[in-house]
Amino acid sequence: MAIRRGVAQRSAKLAENATRRTITTSSKSLEPKENEIPKVPKRSISTATKEAFKEPHGTPLEIDRSPNPDSQFYQSVDGSHATAHVAYHLSDTAFIYPITPSSVMGELSDVWMAQKKKNVFGQVVDVREMQSEAGAAGAVHGALVAGSLCTTFTASQGLLLMIPNMYKIAGELLPCVIHVSAREVAGQALSIFGGHGDVMAVKQTGFAMLSSHTVQEAHDMALVSHVATLKTSVPFVHFFDGFRTSHEVNKIKLLPPAEMLKLIPFEAVQLHWSRSLNPSHPTIRGTNQGPDIFFQNVERANPFYTDLPDIVQETMNDVAKYIGRQYKLFSYVGAADATDVVILMGSGSTTVQEAVSCLQSQGKKVGALLVHLYRPWSAKHFLAALPKTTKRIAVLDRVKEVAAVGEPLYVDVSTTLRENAMNDLFVIGGRYGLGSKDFVPEHALAVFTHLAKQGHNRFTVGIRDDMTHSSIPYWEEPRVDTVPEGTRQCVFWGIGSDGTVGANRSAVKIIGDNTKLMAQAYFSFDAFKSGGVTSSHLRFGPVPITSQYLVTNADYIACHFAEYARKLPMLNIIKEGGVFVLNSRWTIEEMEKELPAEFRRLLVQRKVKFYNVDARKICTNIGLGKRINMLMQAVFFKLSGVLPEDQASALLKKSIEHEYGKKGKKVVEMNQKAVDVAFQGGNDIIQEVQVPAHWANAQDGPAPPSTGHDFVDKIMRPMMGFRGQDLPVSALTPGGVFPVGTTQYAKRAIAASVPVWKPNNCTQCNYCSFVCPHAVIRPFVCTDSELEKAPGTYETRKAKGDFAGFNYRIQIAPKDCTGCEVCVNVCPDDALAMIPLQKSLDSGDEKNWDFAISLPERGNMTDRASVKGSQFQKPLLEFSGACEGCGETPYVKLLTQLFGERMMIANATGCSSIWGGTAGLAPYTTNHKGQGPAWGNSLFEDNAEYGFGMAVATAQRRSRVATLAQEVLDKKLGDNNVQKLLGQWLRDRFVGDKTAKYIDQLVDALDANKSIPEIGRIYDEKDMLPNISQWIIGGDGWANDIGFGGLDHVLASGQNLNVLVLDTEMYSNTGGQASKSSHLGSVSKFALGGKKSCKKALGEMAMSYGNVYVASVSHGNMAHCVKAMLEAESYPGASLIMCYAPCIEHGLRTGMTKMVQEAEAAIDCGYWPLYRFDPRLSAEGKNPFQLDSKRIKGEVLDFLKRENRFINLEKNNPKEVTALRGQLDTFIKARFNKYKRMTESHKETVSVSSGPKVTILYGSETGHSESLSKEMAVDFERREYAVSVQALDDIDISELPDMGFVVINISTCGQGAFPKNSLLFWQELQKDHPADWLKNLKYTVFGLGDSTYYFFCQTAKLIDARLAALGAQRVVPLGLGDDGDEDKYETGFNNWVPSLWTQLGTKTPELTLFEPSINVNITPTAIPSDFHWSGSTPISSKQGAVRITPQDYGRNFVTIEWKSEMPYRIGDSLGIYPENTREAVREFLLWYGQDPKTVITIENKGTRELPEVITVEELFVKVVDIFGKPSRRFYQTLSHFATNPKEKERLLAMGEGKGEFVDFLSETRHYADALKIFTSAKPPLHYLIEMVPNIKPRYYSISSSPKSTPGEVHSLVLIDTWTTPSGLFRTGLTCTMLEKLTSDRVVDACIHPTAMEFPEDTAPLVMAGIGSGLAPFVAFLRERSWKRKQGIKVGNLALYFGNRYEKKEYLMEKELKQYVDEGLLSLRTAFSRDDPKKKVYVQDIVRQDPELLYDYLVKQKGSMYVCGSREMPKPVQNSLKHCFIKGGGMTEKEADDYLVEMFTTGRYNIESW
Repeated sequence: MAIRRGVAQRSAKLAENATRRTITTSSKSLEPKENEIPKVPKRSISTATKEAFKEPHGTPLEIDRSPNPDSQFYQSVDGSHATAHVAYHLSDTAFIYPITPSSVMGELSDVWMAQKKKNVFGQVVDVREMQSEAGAAGAVHGALVAGSLCTTFTASQGLLLMIPNMYKIAGELLPCVIHVSAREVAGQALSIFGGHGDVMAVKQTGFAMLSSHTVQEAHDMALVSHVATLKTSVPFVHFFDGFRTSHEVNKIKLLPPAEMLKLIPFEAVQLHWSRSLNPSHPTIRGTNQGPDIFFQNVERANPFYTDLPDIVQETMNDVAKYIGRQYKLFSYVGAADATDVVILMGSGSTTVQEAVSCLQSQGKKVGALLVHLYRPWSAKHFLAALPKTTKRIAVLDRVKEVAAVGEPLYVDVSTTLRENAMNDLFVIGGRYGLGSKDFVPEHALAVFTHLAKQGHNRFTVGIRDDMTHSSIPYWEEPRVDTVPEGTRQCVFWGIGSDGTVGANRSAVKIIGDNTKLMAQAYFSFDAFKSGGVTSSHLRFGPVPITSQYLVTNADYIACHFAEYARKLPMLNIIKEGGVFVLNSRWTIEEMEKELPAEFRRLLVQRKVKFYNVDARKICTNIGLGKRINMLMQAVFFKLSGVLPEDQASALLKKSIEHEYGKKGKKVVEMNQKAVDVAFQGGNDIIQEVQVPAHWANAQDGPAPPSTGHDFVDKIMRPMMGFRGQDLPVSALTPGGVFPVGTTQYAKRAIAASVPVWKPNNCTQCNYCSFVCPHAVIRPFVCTDSELEKAPGTYETRKAKGDFAGFNYRIQIAPKDCTGCEVCVNVCPDDALAMIPLQKSLDSGDEKNWDFAISLPERGNMTDRASVKGSQFQKPLLEFSGACEGCGETPYVKLLTQLFGERMMIANATGCSSIWGGTAGLAPYTTNHKGQGPAWGNSLFEDNAEYGFGMAVATAQRRSRVATLAQEVLDKKLGDNNVQKLLGQWLRDRFVGDKTAKYIDQLVDALDANKSIPEIGRIYDEKDMLPNISQWIIGGDGWANDIGFGGLDHVLASGQNLNVLVLDTEMYSNTGGQASKSSHLGSVSKFALGGKKSCKKALGEMAMSYGNVYVASVSHGNMAHCVKAMLEAESYPGASLIMCYAPCIEHGLRTGMTKMVQEAEAAIDCGYWPLYRFDPRLSAEGKNPFQLDSKRIKGEVLDFLKRENRFINLEKNNPKEVTALRGQLDTFIKARFNKYKRMTESHKETVSVSSGPKVTILYGSETGHSESLSKEMAVDFERREYAVSVQALDDIDISELPDMGFVVINISTCGQGAFPKNSLLFWQELQKDHPADWLKNLKYTVFGLGDSTYYFFCQTAKLIDARLAALGAQRVVPLGLGDDGDEDKYETGFNNWVPSLWTQLGTKTPELTLFEPSINVNITPTAIPSDFHWSGSTPISSKQGAVRITPQDYGRNFVTIEWKSEMPYRIGDSLGIYPENTREAVREFLLWYGQDPKTVITIENKGTRELPEVITVEELFVKVVDIFGKPSRRFYQTLSHFATNPKEKERLLAMGEGKGEFVDFLSETRHYADALKIFTSAKPPLHYLIEMVPNIKPRYYSISSSPKSTPGEVHSLVLIDTWTTPSGLFRTGLTCTMLEKLTSDRVVDACIHPTAMEFPEDTAPLVMAGIGSGLAPFVAFLRERSWKRKQGIKVGNLALYFGNRYEKKEYLMEKELKQYVDEGLLSLRTAFSRDDPKKKVYVQDIVRQDPELLYDYLVKQKGSMYVCGSREMPKPVQNSLKHCFIKGGGMTEKEADDYLVEMFTTGRYNIESW
């Protein structure tokens, strides 16, 4: 106990005699001197206390108790400060936990402790933050029994969590005070605002309850409660209204600590000490009591409460002598002979007092009885205060007790009157002010009117109850102004984070602390975390101001954000002749258009003095940007005249030094300059607007168009327009349920500037969309036909990858953007820039956004399991109220893109529940089917259990549906369709979103069969058919502190659910208090001197269970984040993902605009390690722990310099800063080394190859290089290598020379950029090193890239060359993988890697039969499903294949016209999925011993696309490439099944590429051939399926234009045939199908994007192609011809076409010559075999046109396109170079440079095969 311990330290004598205390102080001193022992006489304590407890026999304590009221000092503080000032000085310990709105009291106590401020006993108070309010209450209880004077601060749920301890504290008669800023308790919704629900829930605990009504009373009653609790041994709850009192700033008188000391009853303190638990005088507490004595012991406390009211009144009397303000338990104001009396307590009391004064001035006999001591209720004091003339009483409660006969205060009053035989009085009760509903004088007047009429009981005031009609008509009361005469009232409207609120706080303090004026300020905010509406309500006057309601009669109104003038009814409250100041760039003419008619009318009607200030322009010129607060504050002082201008200017500048000094001299000077500009500037700064008289008749414009959404039109819009208080009860849904997807209608338009897309720079990575906190920037794709309907400014570029044939655009939602710039800073391609919002709107971005979101959702066309693919999914979290640059929302947004349509979310109270669950503004939304996250919030502390309950209930309900489904199948109920689909659902119901593919058909099938009872029951629960993904989301304070116990239990349960922790490392929602997630040395509230303990290892704790999936992720590695989320969701148990979330509370030096870069820096230095723990890997014999941050790349100390939360330690705790930072650095490095050991320890427990070592390094942006490296590692291990796989940046490059052998796989980003996880490696590699530095290193490099870019695989080429230059030994030449190849990069890799194995001379891997990833079951009762390839679309042939070369000619070119609605663009290719002929398949299957009609079910554990239920025939016709070319691996595997030794030997040789392998290749033997040749090798069906790959599509260039032939796709195809050496005639699989194609034949097809990017219509185009390479050029000619006929101007075209023979292969000759005749085309041809003596090729005819090509390509900046075999592009390029030199006089270098420029700008494109 702090007092006891402190005194003991000062006096050994007193330490020996713990019961003798002497404390002295000088009455002139504000704080006691540490070395003085005061002497005071005994002070009275309650009779019950004296009789019950043995009085201590200490030395009499003497002190000069002479009151000195004049020692009080004025200070402008809020109610929290006023309370904490007393509580801190009269306590020696405090246990706290943040909860709005009480947090400020704890924060102040923590600040004073950090400042070493002493209490009245001469000690620094020991303030401790606990893990929850329950923990704080338990600690308070413990401190009390140990003899401490202890306090705490709380509200709402926090107080309720303390109830069990409150019973204990009261039951044990321990003196203490709990200070409560009374707040609503969450019921149908969370409300952080004022109400008495919390305090009324503890009235039965035994605590005395004392109410304060104003800021001044908060100070005074705090003093009364601390003294009275000591006198009575009864604990107190001192409460006042949350926000209205706790956050109101008022100029009040504070009592110095020295005066407080005089009020302390020291004998009571000594008695408290003597009762404490202590081994020197041991007792036992908290015993078990039986029925024999429990009742009696309870009643034994009665005397303590009997005389308590008298002692409290006595204490009030005593306190009055020191403060000069007399209080009573019940204070009466009004007429002495009043007949009508209103009774209430809390901040509404002052409003009723104003109403009483108003009515008295009218001669009304009214009064108000204001309650201070609520518990114990004193009937004696109540009746004494009530006028004898009273006839009617209205009791007002700020709480609703739903099932009671009346509200608490009403019941107490009624009971008192009845028990005292006063039944003739008319008594009614009413409710007011719930959730801080403003209680204005008109409301109070309405109560008196209602009372005079003897109106109905249990009424409400301040709302319109049109359901149960409880409300009284307050709107009929006349508008009044009841504030004291001479009071100036002002309102300032600002936008969150613009500094308006801070500036007004300063203004109040400047006026209150530097003038004789009294001052009051209250600040109101909307629901948005940042960028929301703020209104500051200020009052100044000559007398104390107690009007505790918003300003209703304003003398001065300022609007700091012009957009609000359009939306908010701010002039409704302005007085006649009042001043209105607007910050806008509008001229008077623009105001005519921009200001609403009602607004303009009021300006005239109220004779308003109107001023306009272009604050943003002025502050931008100064350098302050959007921080206009100080300029506008100076404008206020200049126009209001509250202070002389010179004095106001000087005080403002002084406040600037205080507020901004820590931000540097420049910031101070800029703000001071803003003050000078305001005071010294003329009319050009503060422009007085002459209001046009005709504005008085301004006509209202049309009402806003209906959204078609009743909720938005009737509820949300009024709420956003600050008219929510006018909504009737019937408008709201009972239970607090609100619709989702409403933020899309908010359109706040709060950003000063927004991003604009630069399409030519964009590489379509979608990073901008990934990191956007508010989902305002997204990628969209559209078809050409859709694009034709787009606004004219909707610029696109050709989409790549899965969206071949579509047009791609990054689109911004300008009015929803917050202007955070995170997207701009994360873009690797400089494809985004910021422009003013108005410029964006003027350029049509709003219409562009509307068009973009009207497009069909096409996320299903790509794999969402990647960074890029995930962003094509509609985010089902959009436009939230989170701060600009919020680090939390991108994670949750990503979750909704991965799983949103089947998500159920339990969200802990905190930031994520505020930006995610604000009533009326729901950012969670739905997809086009109406599916989306179902979101719920219970409490702060129980979120894990809340989500656990959801998960268990969902699992139980789905289990019931599964049981019914099985019953339907067993009984064969319903038709074949429902049988098939239910069977499939049973197999898939736990597998991701697999059921989504057919769930609509399943529901339709159930609907069609629901007359069958069992099926009907399934239909009734059809919402259980999706695989619901349960997520539990919350912040680090919830997960590590208050909710940890529940979270730990839920994780340990094994239940299939997912937990996402948004880790800001502090309590962000309540203002930035420390949590157990805060790091060592970080400065935050409750840890101002730097946190002294390390971050809680939540992930390690979860991993210790062994069956919990755990991941630590960050924005700094997007691909890792996606991967971890997918793994976690797929894990069949509990998962935990911890997300690093930079927060505005961190104080990033670079601002939140660099949020992602901050996250990267945290990863690089080891501050935030990336790892995954997947228990599934243990079952595979692998290490479940994967450290994905392979090494520390930066210094922790450098990272700490980036954030104020660490920088401020230098100022707050300079003595310990070095030590704390050193400890943090040591901890982070030790943690990393521990994780390293966890990674490596597994290698020691499994067999590790003793063979040669290889290190595989990768540079990966999207995960492809990483995946390839890990697959390669498996191949090396099979060859008995010891393998290590790491990212390039994860190695220490100094170790590179000693690595022996490295393989590097690296991607290239955009135009030659390195992936992020390889940048550091490349930087280090480029540094000066000796020429032979790597002489002992062997290496090889494989590059992944896209050959459509000039810098194709540039990173791989650079690394390969640099390693060689440093002396490293290249094992095999550089390998290149092209995204444009048939199998993407795998084509190049599979061609390259055999040379590596050959060069290494590696041992052939031991031939062990693989474990199949599929299983095949014969299921004759199952119903096969129709199989179509994912991503494919059925198309049909119009008339089959039409041959265009002579019938007697060996080469067969055909054209095919397909009927198709697939979108495509000119130059794209059509992918055809071929099928094997049924006859050949049946013949093979019968030979193989398989019945073609057998129905099988395939269990697929791998990633290969396979049908689930299908006949064997259909499988081999449509899926398995049984007539394809076998690989060496096929022969190796087949050898395992050969029973004939000779066949086995032959197969083994072929598996090594020897023996008959080459012959089989030359003969193009297929799989079926091989099986028929090696007849002893017959793998079982499931092995055969796994050994033979899937049929792959074959791609053919499209020759049609979607504009000239809509609804069709045309192909130009060479039917590929050949004869083998043995004379066999062969035709390719697809060609076989196409050659026999008949009319209306349907095939599966897809669109593959071309490598070509076509220019604007007016740009010249040069084309060079051979054979079927003509196809894309024909398409282009057709399109330009069509456009030309539409009157569209098109550029010049030149075609250089080549083939073998003119007469036989002049493809499409007639059509080409027609374009020449039209003047559209310049045509040259080359037919190489017409003249055997002189072969002419395309490159030769290109050389013949130097002048034309120089003109088209250089002068007119046209584009060049080459399409043909791989041998063709280089010769054509050399010919072009020749033309530039000859036709334009370029030097060779100039020509080379120009060609490079054409490549890099997309004007030179190649497509080759």
